[in-house]
Amino acid sequence: MTHDGFHASNALNFLYLALYRAYIALTKTFGARLFRSGRQGHTKFEQTKEFIKRRVLRSRKIWVQVQFGFAQGLWMHLRIPEEAGFGRGEHEPGVQHAISAVVRSGDVVYDVGAHLGSLTLGAARLVGASGRVVAFEADPQNIERLRENILRNHLESCMQVVHAAVWSHPAETGIAFRRGSIEMSHGGVEADGHRPVLGNGQLISVPVTTLDDFLARGGLPPRLIKIDVEGGEYEVLRGAPNLFASHRPLLIVEIHHQAAAEKIRLWLEEVHYSAEWRVPEEQFPCCVIAWPAEHSHPIPGPEARTATGDPARDSRTH
Repeated sequence: MTHDGFHASNALNFLYLALYRAYIALTKTFGARLFRSGRQGHTKFEQTKEFIKRRVLRSRKIWVQVQFGFAQGLWMHLRIPEEAGFGRGEHEPGVQHAISAVVRSGDVVYDVGAHLGSLTLGAARLVGASGRVVAFEADPQNIERLRENILRNHLESCMQVVHAAVWSHPAETGIAFRRGSIEMSHGGVEADGHRPVLGNGQLISVPVTTLDDFLARGGLPPRLIKIDVEGGEYEVLRGAPNLFASHRPLLIVEIHHQAAAEKIRLWLEEVHYSAEWRVPEEQFPCCVIAWPAEHSHPIPGPEARTATGDPARDSRTH
């Protein structure tokens, strides 16, 4: 691209983003008013919104600077409007808070299921040049944009990208991975009787590793592991008995269904970890923050709560 072409592209991206943000602001303002004014007006308004999205705000990838959250100010290459929430910094605010509370300069963090890097980038800024964030991601298209985001923010010195699914066992020939839809872009391993919660796209084969194998090949031991793999979280934990016995990292895990929650609760007891379950009204996905039982709760302040370890029960008490 020529110098003039680069600036023209940037100008178009800026105009598109400005239109999109104006669209969001106006729909929030007028949508609330029309909702109160009656069902007919609200229906017409929704139809107009859809027309504008289809005809004017067609999906396109642009560079967006994150507006809020612990990655505020960093750049992400996002598909707008589908991935606009990442640009606003709205993705997993509770997990962002937890990571910010425990990660310090020089730490090693594993991001298992890094996706496009909305949490990876913020964690990399926290660990700094003396630390390391290892981003595990299976989807080859996500890997491409994750690397773009790392380069754009000059975070190469503290980042390691691993193109592989993390699972309970290795496989030289790879493992089946169900890609997410274009809108969601979240997929996961489809093997051993597991199917990713949001996986409804193409079935592909991807490299696979276990956390123990990664560590045995020279990987740095982590202080914190964040896991979000669309329902396969227990399989990730099963593949790391040596890591948890020897290094006792902190854990932040997003759990997508009751069967996984029950298995992970028992696993935490077996490895002698304490846990706090953060369960929304809809129950799943929920988040568990876990730490070695011999240590105190790692997150100070009102976020530190006593939890039962039972998502269904916690959802009635919090």
